[in-house]
Amino acid sequence: MSSCGLHDTANFPVLRLKLVGRGEDAMRLEKRLRCAGRAIGARVEIDWQSQHYGEPVVYFGEEKIIDRLLSTEQIEQRLKPLLNK
Repeated sequence: MSSCGLHDTANFPVLRLKLVGRGEDAMRLEKRLRCAGRAIGARVEIDWQSQHYGEPVVYFGEEKIIDRLLSTEQIEQRLKPLLNK
């Protein structure tokens, strides 16, 4: 289960992601990305581009890593390998 409590993230490694989308699913995904980041010991910085509706999409660099709203636990699994890149 994910931990979304408050943590001091100042010394955490940073994951820079781009979130494309708008609407309720995009807002939920943004929150889940931050919670998942804290759970794996990372600080998530999001460049949120809200120019279109539809399923939210998340990129790490040019790589599409998420193409729909996922659970926080699923997001943790996708973010964890990115810490080593």
